[in-house]
Amino acid sequence: MSAETGHRTLPHTADTRIQAWAPTPGECIAQAVLGMADSFLDLDGAAVTGEHDLRVEPGEPQDQLVAVLDEIIYLMDTTGQIPIKATAVHDQNRLRLHLAMADLTAMPQTGAVPKAVALHQLTFEHRAGRWTCTVTLDV
Repeated sequence: MSAETGHRTLPHTADTRIQAWAPTPGECIAQAVLGMADSFLDLDGAAVTGEHDLRVEPGEPQDQLVAVLDEIIYLMDTTGQIPIKATAVHDQNRLRLHLAMADLTAMPQTGAVPKAVALHQLTFEHRAGRWTCTVTLDV
């Protein structure tokens, strides 16, 4: 992770808040995906068990962020897999996320599992040459 891209968990009384940043909206979404995984799992030593490509519908970045995180929660619930690496790929002006997946049960759980994406206090903005998003996850 460089200073140009990254993510962190922010303090919140009951839920989990993630902040991510990157030079492009797609990379910012990819960092938010990784931030969600980091928020409740110890990813050290996690092994890739598969790959998944997620095509993102065109739209406003905040709407894309919500759609992607909702899809990741769905994948966790239905497949027991979570992305441990995420790369934004732009195919003919469309965003696709290439995800390296891992088995949820193979990593120590360090926090509450996200159950939904909250729209309250959702931000996605471009400032000082980079994109920053902040999202609350219901746990």
